[in-house]
Amino acid sequence: MRAYRGNTPHGRVYPKACVPAQRPGARRYGLSLIEVLLALAIFLTALVAIARLVDMGADLELEARYQSRGARLAQAKLAEVECGIVPLESGSGTFDGDDANWNWTLTVQSADIPNLYLVSVSVSREVKGQTVTVTLSQYILDPTLWGTAGEATRPDPSSNGTTGGGS
Repeated sequence: MRAYRGNTPHGRVYPKACVPAQRPGARRYGLSLIEVLLALAIFLTALVAIARLVDMGADLELEARYQSRGARLAQAKLAEVECGIVPLESGSGTFDGDDANWNWTLTVQSADIPNLYLVSVSVSREVKGQTVTVTLSQYILDPTLWGTAGEATRPDPSSNGTTGGGS
C-alpha cells in the first residue's frame, strides 16, 4: 500500500485510502449532476420559447394569407360592380368555387353629385373562431350610363373616317 506524504500536520504518513478525495486547489474533471440538470433546464426553456415563436410566426403567416385573399376578392367584387355585372344595389352573398367560405356585403350610398355612388365591399370569413374581414370603398359612376361591352357596335369599315395617323 502506498502512503501519502503531503502537507499534513507534523509530517504524518496516512494510508492512501484515508486521503480526502480532492485536495484544495486540485483540478477536477467532468460535471456534477446539478450542473447537468441546470444546463438541461436552460436548454428546455429555450426550446419551448423557440417552439412558441415558430407557432406565432405560422399564425401570423396564415392571417396575412387570409387578409391578402380577402383583399383580392373584395377588389374583384368591386370590379364587377364597376363593370355592371353586379347591379349597383346594396346586397350580400357568397363567392363560388374555392372561395365558397367567403361572404361579401355590398353597401351603396349616393353622393352629392348625380350618378356618383360610394360603394363599399366587405368580405369576411370565419377562421379558427375568429372573423377575418376586409373592407374596400370606392366612388363609382353609375355603370348603366356608360353601357356595356355587349351594347357597343363595331365601326363600319366602309366609312371614310380614319382613326390613325395614316395619309
